[in-house]
Amino acid sequence: MSGTYAEKINKNSYIEERKIKMIIIGEKLNSSIPSALEAMKNSEDEIVRLIKLQSDAGADYLDINTALMTDAEYETMERIAKLVLSESECGIMLDSPSPDVLTRAAKLCGDRKLILNSVTSDERIDEIAPVAAELGCGIVVMPMSVDEGIPTSAEGRLACAMKAIEKLTAAGVSEENVYVDAICETLATGDTNALTALDTIKLVKEKTGAKTTCGLSNVSFGLPKRAFINAAFMSMAILCGLDSAIIDPTSKELRKALHSAEAVAGKDEYCMNYLEYVRGEFDI
Repeated sequence: MSGTYAEKINKNSYIEERKIKMIIIGEKLNSSIPSALEAMKNSEDEIVRLIKLQSDAGADYLDINTALMTDAEYETMERIAKLVLSESECGIMLDSPSPDVLTRAAKLCGDRKLILNSVTSDERIDEIAPVAAELGCGIVVMPMSVDEGIPTSAEGRLACAMKAIEKLTAAGVSEENVYVDAICETLATGDTNALTALDTIKLVKEKTGAKTTCGLSNVSFGLPKRAFINAAFMSMAILCGLDSAIIDPTSKELRKALHSAEAVAGKDEYCMNYLEYVRGEFDI
């Protein structure tokens, strides 16, 4: 090797910067997953295992959703958040439909990276926006409304997102801390659902300064061999400008798609991240 290429890969500062651009949010601490719910009720050891599993797999954040713990939702979220803080260096995504739970739990996280999930333009936003502004943390916007539900078009979702972004920035939230959820609905119920989410990602990136996110595995719900669909969608979403996603960080199919798509999308200078991944994964 010679010239710029060799110089680049030999600079320690460059090596340190070689990271996946997309923010990976681990999905395994969600009470909607039966095994996770069982662990929340009965096994702290299993919760710790799930934390370390996702952290070791490269998750930037861990999503914590304890909504199905009903009356114990906050207490369970508090317990798991403290375990994430003590057992990993991952950021935390607090995921709850309750403004009170989000507000109280946010105070536990100290200076750890934090995202609050979620608000709409007309629900929870008045309570959560001041918290996000004070903490300088991320906040997820669901581009929908209470009265109209989820818009069926990307343009409709963009309109809902922009209403929420306007309210959030007026409350002091930085636009770059806003994550607009593209809303991945399953292909099992509509053959254009994935396309609508992809178009939403593109429009949000074109028209706002917000980041984009999604619960990526929702796109394959109810279908066999879900990893195939998830990997294909991830590749297309990265090309459309997806900034983050709630995924299973241990999935080999998703890791392959992630590294490959970022190289193709021009987000991996000299394909260094891809090369490092391939050499480590396939011993070449």
